[in-house]
Amino acid sequence: MKKVLTILTGLILLFTLGASTGMAAATNDGIDKKNKVINLAGYDACTGKYGDYGLDDKRGQEIAIEEINAAGGIASGPLKGYTLKLDFFDDRGDPKESANVAKKISSGKYIAALGPTMSSCALAATPIYNRYGLANIITYSNASTITEQGFNNLIRLTYTTKSIADFMITTSQGEFKSKTISIISENADYGQQLRKYAMNKAKEIGLKVVTDDVITPGQDVDFSSVLLRAKNENPDILLLFVTYNEGGMIAKQVRKMDWNVTLYGPDSLTAPKFFELAGNLDNIYITSSMSLDLKKPVAEILVADFTKKYGVLPPLSAIYGYDAVKVAVQIIEKGGVDRASFIAKLKDVKVPGVGSPMYQFDEKGEGLAPPLMIKTAQWHKDQQK
Repeated sequence: MKKVLTILTGLILLFTLGASTGMAAATNDGIDKKNKVINLAGYDACTGKYGDYGLDDKRGQEIAIEEINAAGGIASGPLKGYTLKLDFFDDRGDPKESANVAKKISSGKYIAALGPTMSSCALAATPIYNRYGLANIITYSNASTITEQGFNNLIRLTYTTKSIADFMITTSQGEFKSKTISIISENADYGQQLRKYAMNKAKEIGLKVVTDDVITPGQDVDFSSVLLRAKNENPDILLLFVTYNEGGMIAKQVRKMDWNVTLYGPDSLTAPKFFELAGNLDNIYITSSMSLDLKKPVAEILVADFTKKYGVLPPLSAIYGYDAVKVAVQIIEKGGVDRASFIAKLKDVKVPGVGSPMYQFDEKGEGLAPPLMIKTAQWHKDQQK
């Protein structure tokens, strides 16, 4: 009997130790002190209909990691000399998968999560990161509702849907002298938030919306019915609140109809795939950051390495991925040495970047972004040569 009790006691002890070890691993703050390594997690859509965004986000993050490690790692602070390690997770642009990825990252050995591009994925993942006390540096998701959740563990590098929509409506009336507009939006968080804020702003300034149609990304490929409806109303400008696949197909179908209406879209249309699908870029305009200049010194390594590896200049998703790592590094250098202190230091940073001349954040976690500008689609395409 004593032998049996001894065996049972031993098994219980082993189980307890195993459980404790597993819990310690699950709540590890991402710092490997033995090997002097800091673990970061990236996440975005690397496959699926939004795969171009996520792959470039991943590539930008990888280039920044390589650059920092080659220079000797973290330059100052308690973790001076530590190097960075990046594990990247593919959420396929699917909110359900993004939630699953967030659970994996949160229970893993990571100090922060960097990503994603799709707003619906960010909205699915951010409550989980908040619950686990893990910082999330949002790279390229625009939905205003991301920060409106009131979480203290996230910051966003790019513009909000409200700022983009307000700018596009104001400039439709001002710069383009439009009195009437048509809107085509995708039925995802990104497109519907742009549409909502645009409709509100148009009403406020007296710009008439003559048609307002919604399409389903990844499903709709023939847009003739909504385009004919818009064409029949003869708007001064057609606003596209969609991403690059649908935007490119719509632009091409508009020109096949011999309709030379001005097309105007957000910076989601700056992805190379849009230019490929659209073909004729005449009379197409896109919003973007006024400060975006790939010739400035802060962009030198990103441009050189990205061009060498992938044969093109880095698109916006790569730029924000790269900058996210740079922001994370300064947070670490300022004393963000575990999950709690990393979150506490999130809004204390001032980091020069490629996508913004200086990343600074307000209490909500919004970046104090520079003004937007309007450029032709052809200008954006030429920037990527």
